[in-house]
Amino acid sequence: MINKNIIFLSFVFLSVSAIGLVCNQRTIKQKESRKGSLTPMVKFLQEYIQINTSQPKPDYEKALTFLKKQAQACGFLYKQVGLPSGNKVLVITYKGTDPSLSSIALNHHIDVVPATPEGWKVDPFSGAIVDDSMIGRGTQDMKGIGATHYFALKELKDLGIKPKRTIHIFAVPEEEVGGYKGTKEFVETSYFKSLNVGFVVDEGHASGDASVLDLKVTERKPMQIQVTVKGDLAHGSHLECRNAIHDLVTFLYEILELHNKSKRTIGKKEPGELLSCNMTSLSAGIKKEDGFIALNVVPNTAQATIDVRIPQTIKKKEIVALLDKTIAQFPTMSYEILAQANEEPEPRDYHTPLYKALEKAIKTTGLKAQPHFFEASSDLRFYQARGIDGVGLTPFAIVDNIHGINESVPLKELERGKEIMVQFLKDFAF
Repeated sequence: MINKNIIFLSFVFLSVSAIGLVCNQRTIKQKESRKGSLTPMVKFLQEYIQINTSQPKPDYEKALTFLKKQAQACGFLYKQVGLPSGNKVLVITYKGTDPSLSSIALNHHIDVVPATPEGWKVDPFSGAIVDDSMIGRGTQDMKGIGATHYFALKELKDLGIKPKRTIHIFAVPEEEVGGYKGTKEFVETSYFKSLNVGFVVDEGHASGDASVLDLKVTERKPMQIQVTVKGDLAHGSHLECRNAIHDLVTFLYEILELHNKSKRTIGKKEPGELLSCNMTSLSAGIKKEDGFIALNVVPNTAQATIDVRIPQTIKKKEIVALLDKTIAQFPTMSYEILAQANEEPEPRDYHTPLYKALEKAIKTTGLKAQPHFFEASSDLRFYQARGIDGVGLTPFAIVDNIHGINESVPLKELERGKEIMVQFLKDFAF
């Protein structure tokens, strides 16, 4: 005799399995439907993210080929510009009707910082969409911004309206390693000079405020130095030996006071308007054969490295003069500048026509615009140093996570970012 309980349980199991199968198929269909409903801009960015252009070995060729195919399909003029370093810049152009007017350039860099899968929700180079946000290296810095630039220009072209000013998109290499073999070389080319660029919109900084967009108006100049002190190699019991570490610490206290003086001013000014002097390494000590430091020996050399960031209101020569004066107190101390940015844009009123046009465009989407004084540096400095009116804008009202794990941008922010750029170009170029 068949047990009725067994029959009932079997029926329940089969029913649950069938429901599970239907639900699973429905989920798959929903995912496929979602995939099929992605906008061209989202698909563009997804494919762009999937091209691994992370330093130190960015796949520039694949990225340039991708961008050239897009430009060709949309009927844009484009030119690949070779640089002395062997790197290349792609210029995509929507020609204006009045060549006497200076052109506008929308600048974005192709390269991104490295990303390993650890800690990421998805493959950092997949461009996967999770909870209506695209996750991937470069979504914020700065392929996502490049996508808004491109699709704003495409929308204007699709409307069939010819701008008065010529509009360019610059896709440049090497920004993440200083731009020295990228934009720095590009602005020196005869081709760049022929473009008559008067205005540049580059990357900015996400404000972290859902109601505000930052407009980057200045950057700080980096200068990394190494300080070396010579002293006496002596036994630790000697009272009167010249101790290299003592001299170095005394000097570093003076540098620390400069740094702390700036910190005390935060609130009255933004960090990007202030000088900073961050000590990044200290090295001293005599090592024994087992690798441990000899605790009773005074070393004859001590070194430190300092990352100095100089605001636009201070000239580098002023910092060099200050270092020379401070180090002169220590006869056996010297320093070397290991890296620095030579571009020094002149301080100016940031309320330029470009700034006002971007501010107006931002307001049309219900957001507020505010000036931002950037703590670090980007390609913008190369343009501003040539007297070009330049502003940085990241058109996403989100938390800044440009080099972080799970870097992402909400799809709605991408769309609004494009709308801001469309409105700006309509107001400024037409």
